[in-house]
Amino acid sequence: MIKRVEKVFTEVTGVENPELTLKTKLDKLPEFSSFGIIQLICGLEDEFDIELPNSVVKKFKTVGDVVKYLEENT
Repeated sequence: MIKRVEKVFTEVTGVENPELTLKTKLDKLPEFSSFGIIQLICGLEDEFDIELPNSVVKKFKTVGDVVKYLEENT
């Protein structure tokens, strides 16, 4: 699952082979401003064919939070 998240990250940011871990904090990624986070969420929705409600997205603090949600809901 994390590989698919990394794929979306690469597509959104252009950063090849990102070193993401489950503990990587989303707000500490230099590639992400508020707009970057929106692009990531849109990319994840497309990749996983899922809609991520704002109430859920607001709770995402780490890559692990994203992966856990996707595993439980896809």
